[in-house]
Amino acid sequence: MATLKDIADQAGVSQATVSRVLNRDPSLSVTEETRERVFRAAAALSYKKAGPLQMEPPPKAVNQERRVGVAQMFDMKELQEDIYYLTLKTLLDEECFGRQWTTLPLYRDAQKRFVSNYPLDGLLAIGRFTQDEINVFLQYTNNIVFLDSDPEPLKFYSILPNYEMALHLAMDHFRQKGYTHVAYVGSVHTFGHHKELTTDPRFSYYQMDQMSRNCYDPALVLDCSMNARSGYQSMSQFLDSHDGKPPEAMFIASDSIAPGVLMALQEYGIRIPADVGILTFNNTVLSQFSSPPLTSVELFMREIVRAAAICLERFWLGDTCGKRIVVPCDLVERGSTSQKEAQV
Repeated sequence: MATLKDIADQAGVSQATVSRVLNRDPSLSVTEETRERVFRAAAALSYKKAGPLQMEPPPKAVNQERRVGVAQMFDMKELQEDIYYLTLKTLLDEECFGRQWTTLPLYRDAQKRFVSNYPLDGLLAIGRFTQDEINVFLQYTNNIVFLDSDPEPLKFYSILPNYEMALHLAMDHFRQKGYTHVAYVGSVHTFGHHKELTTDPRFSYYQMDQMSRNCYDPALVLDCSMNARSGYQSMSQFLDSHDGKPPEAMFIASDSIAPGVLMALQEYGIRIPADVGILTFNNTVLSQFSSPPLTSVELFMREIVRAAAICLERFWLGDTCGKRIVVPCDLVERGSTSQKEAQV
């Protein structure tokens, strides 16, 4: 099946450009030559694969062209610092493209209000939104699927990662390696289901785990924003106040924080895993291709977007009773932790 990546590679542009060209995004500023190149690549791939934008025929009620809006909690500047939501949006575009659905991004106007210039058959909302924002979505469609939040369980579908399972995997891994004092690096507070400030579930499960074993230490909580800059500042401050000695292990609540933490450790000559064990959350390219590569809890993002698409189909078939889908996770080990006995 042709994907956005296939077309982007052939046309020599980004996947985001391909998506916006194919969706005829009026706000996109590219040359006509680029537009034609994208359309030619899409047509060529479809022809060569003898109709692979066709799937197994779905039920008649959903086997038709659909317009799906995509709303994101973060603006573009914030997205550049959060690779998880950025990747999720790209995968959603690919999933919808493969199902022959047109994705239409909702943009904020000067009053920060979400705007769609087209009628919508459904809406995929990435992140957390206020009740006022949700009310705006309902002006465009009742068929709304939320990814990473669950604002109204009886009314909407929601897709959530299993945070409890993620922290269980992480802390069990640390214990198997012989670590007893694990630091938390990340936001202690985050947006809740209606964008109200609440305790981040990763921190909450971390704290409960440590308290249950009588080893919770507030000094090992490095409260920082979920980006590399804040991770660097928080790690540097910790090392400055502890004579350059790191915690014996760290759970980093987002891959987006990891580059800053690693930079601070490198400036102090601290080795991974010899001096500190590290495990991250999300398993994006930031953990896979860091130096050294980092052990990480993997969220199955393709399963998340596939579930979101299935939920839209359920709406179109008349199943309007809200449901919560919790997607499991797994641990990918890359050697950024080691048995304590082997540390030097």
